[in-house]
Amino acid sequence: SKQIDTLIRKVRAISTDLRPSILDHFGIIAAIEWQAKEFQKRTAVRCKIFVEPNDIALDENRSIVVFRMVQEALTNISRHAQATRVDISLIQTGAELEVKVSDNGIGIKQEDMKNKKSLGLIGIRERAYFIGGSATISSVTGHGTTITIKIPIYN
Repeated sequence: SKQIDTLIRKVRAISTDLRPSILDHFGIIAAIEWQAKEFQKRTAVRCKIFVEPNDIALDENRSIVVFRMVQEALTNISRHAQATRVDISLIQTGAELEVKVSDNGIGIKQEDMKNKKSLGLIGIRERAYFIGGSATISSVTGHGTTITIKIPIYN
């Protein structure tokens, strides 16, 4: 009975991580703020968010995709970057949303950015492409990495 209860709690935690209910109820900004707070609690890496304008609204599909890309970027930072700070920005300009996730970590080597085994980075690029956008990764060894995602807000 205890093992079943533990399993149920773990499945609920995984489900919440993949698609938090806050995303459905309060939107992408609240979901990213929640994710950043969770990341900061788990890793002790300071996380700052900038949003412009404060009322960015995305359809359900784009919200999920943007949330998962930011989540993957944070996962990569916690595993590899040795960062002490992360900055996340969501900026809407006309019909385009630009999402940036930057860290002050050790950076990524050029060959690692293009490595077919770098599934997190490949996943970010593929998700952006799937919704008509793009993802670029820039890095300076010893100074950190920035992932820039640009997506159309509407179909």
